[in-house]
Amino acid sequence: MNRRKFLAAASSLGLAGLPGISLANDWPTKPVRMISGFPPGGIVDIIARIIGDKLSQSLGQPFVVESKPGASGNIATAYVAKLRGDPYTLMLGSSGPLAINGSLYKNLGFDPLADFVPICLLAATPLVLVVSAQSEIKSVPELLKKLATAKTPPFYGSASPGSPQHLAAELLKQRTGVNATHVGYKGGAPALMAVLGGEVLFAFENLALVDAHIKSGRLVALAVSSAQRTPPLPNVPTMIESGVPDFDARGWYGLIGPKDLPEAVVRRLSRETMKAARLPDVRARIAAFGSNDVTNTPDEFRQFIIAEQRKWREVITAGKITIDA
Repeated sequence: MNRRKFLAAASSLGLAGLPGISLANDWPTKPVRMISGFPPGGIVDIIARIIGDKLSQSLGQPFVVESKPGASGNIATAYVAKLRGDPYTLMLGSSGPLAINGSLYKNLGFDPLADFVPICLLAATPLVLVVSAQSEIKSVPELLKKLATAKTPPFYGSASPGSPQHLAAELLKQRTGVNATHVGYKGGAPALMAVLGGEVLFAFENLALVDAHIKSGRLVALAVSSAQRTPPLPNVPTMIESGVPDFDARGWYGLIGPKDLPEAVVRRLSRETMKAARLPDVRARIAAFGSNDVTNTPDEFRQFIIAEQRKWREVITAGKITIDA
């Protein structure tokens, strides 16, 4: 495509007024922002910085991570959705805003499929089903027996209502027919403290939060929520191995951009992001979160999002889960 044809196409997409862009093949000519919808120090922020650092090296411009936390990631995602066609603002998207929140919130302010271009899935991390060692529960069947025979439904904790941790426990209830009462906390750490203190019987939580407590013997890992075992916990069975059918509940994270990014930019980003994610040092960091190599193409990522939306919509509808927002 020659310069004149490109500029005509760019004008039709609303890109002609963007400073610093001439031909898509010249991109990037200035720093690129990577928006995170969660506070610094969490898994979204960490993965964004790992990948951003490698993209900075391969593409020759800084990739600067910018946090815009709030509303379970919805604030940042709505912000990026409004920057249609801007190749200098990307996002490290996650399963909450892209696959779950549309079934929980009345007004998201964005459409996860219509307003974004999926670029590459980067990680899909299992949750760990844990109980306090003081509970003397050693397996998923033992937990299910306790839930089934309790006179009143025991409590379970989660990072917040509608979180992947909450929905994993709801999926457990729906797959097994047992009952338990949800208690939502303000984050995974308080939920784990509630398990350790006996306020709630169990919780699903990220490996990074539970690992030290498992190693110390204060928490017992009953199962992981992925369909396959995770290398950091090779001796911990999956929920499926533990007798719970069709169970796969993972938090996931991937690079996305606002709608109408130039196709050449999408192709280049996809290629460089997949290459970065498979570098040995990056693979080791992501594997430490319990994720296998899940990198994929933009089309595969889009189909993955569609499947995840369908799965969690069914769980949320069956559980009659609502959030006042």
